[in-house]
Amino acid sequence: MLDDSGRFDEFSLACGEGGAPRLFLDFSRQRARRETLRLLAGFADARRLEAWRSALFDGEIVNLSEARPALHTDARAPEPRDPILSLERKRVSEFAARFRSGQWPGAQGRPLARVVNIGIGGSDLGVRLLCSALAAAEAPRVDFVSEMDGVELERVLSGAVPEETLFVVCSKSFTTTETLANAYAARHWLVSRLGQDAPARHFAGVSSNAGAMSGWGIRPEMQFRIPEGVGGRYSVWSAAGLSAWLALGSGQMGDFLVGAAALDRHFLIAPLARNLPVLMALFALWNQSLLGSSAHLLLPYDTRLGMLPAYLQQLELESLGKSADAQGRPLSVEGVAALLGTTGSSAQHSIMQWAQQAARPVTADFIAARDAAGAYPNMRAESLRQMMAQAEALARGLPSSAMAPDPLATQKALPGGRSSSVLLLETLDARNLGALLALYEHKVFAQAVLLGINPFDQWGVEHAKRLVADRTSQPPLASVLGD
Repeated sequence: MLDDSGRFDEFSLACGEGGAPRLFLDFSRQRARRETLRLLAGFADARRLEAWRSALFDGEIVNLSEARPALHTDARAPEPRDPILSLERKRVSEFAARFRSGQWPGAQGRPLARVVNIGIGGSDLGVRLLCSALAAAEAPRVDFVSEMDGVELERVLSGAVPEETLFVVCSKSFTTTETLANAYAARHWLVSRLGQDAPARHFAGVSSNAGAMSGWGIRPEMQFRIPEGVGGRYSVWSAAGLSAWLALGSGQMGDFLVGAAALDRHFLIAPLARNLPVLMALFALWNQSLLGSSAHLLLPYDTRLGMLPAYLQQLELESLGKSADAQGRPLSVEGVAALLGTTGSSAQHSIMQWAQQAARPVTADFIAARDAAGAYPNMRAESLRQMMAQAEALARGLPSSAMAPDPLATQKALPGGRSSSVLLLETLDARNLGALLALYEHKVFAQAVLLGINPFDQWGVEHAKRLVADRTSQPPLASVLGD
């Protein structure tokens, strides 16, 4: 199929003109013909994808099991309809401006200049990604604590100056075990150095639970709220992105929201057959549920996107990792495949051996930016050539007959026929990063509609939390490990 005349032009799509974020998707290496796309689009119609899409943007209840709307698109709208989102965006922006200009003093009167973000999952991964992708060398430093073993917290605090450190405790419920354990330990560290009154000036909280933040001792002016309708893994657009606002400032964060909102408009109005997230969802259904792909690879060829695979693992697997549909019936097709990923050059020396030759097929998204960032543009060009070579090898393979009479020809052969897409950003800036994350959010939503899944609940996560709280259910090893 790759040798068909005009296939690239027909199986590629650009999004964004006139200063809008520009993304380009090459899906010519998907195992699909024009008829495949027509049939998949018909399936999307049968699943009422357009009606579900409208319901999402109209603020209707799309999280059926919890009877809630999903407000993450409203969180990045130019003028959010939800009053909490509108107010808190203004408060976060003003707080970030004061912090970045050195006008927010700590308990000893010294300006706070360093941030420690304490959270996990959606209260951690999105902000980590933003800071690692966009923060300049001179930006305020943000460290992250999510693990509960104490090692990560110890390492962060060992280099912190208590008089200059702001802790941001981010938890939608403000009951998350890992987050509160780290927050209590950080507060003890601060009190032991600056006294009992210090936390009032050094701790900010982000949550939907104002009462819990107050009970923990966070002052009202340091509390930032998230509406119940904004799910954790979709929350980086809300006040949960506070630490990124502190690091990047209102300019970049404003561009981040603008880029996502532009992709929202594309998803909402573009026809299904010319709609980037819809196409990606259709190919995911085709490859994973119908062609039997065992896993999907997420391979950014850009060090700045090193956190993207972890971010998208939570987004996709927590949203789609289910075996029953929204009505409680077993899925009629295979659900979402496992999502694996790392930066592309590293992947070429690890998981790509499996991707190219394993018995069961895998699929991949290759992601890169066209701009030659950094001091070595020639190395960037070589990296992109290697990316395209990996995509071609997955698609075309290498038959043993091409290597005869090599006695190892059978071992060296690559089966080929393995689907991938190449996603290019015009440049990796705040706008295009916002568009990129929104693209995958809508891809997940569309894929959930195709599968009949509710992507906004996570009962597997909730059950494990209850087991932790129920000491009587602990396995025998728990008594060996101790309290």
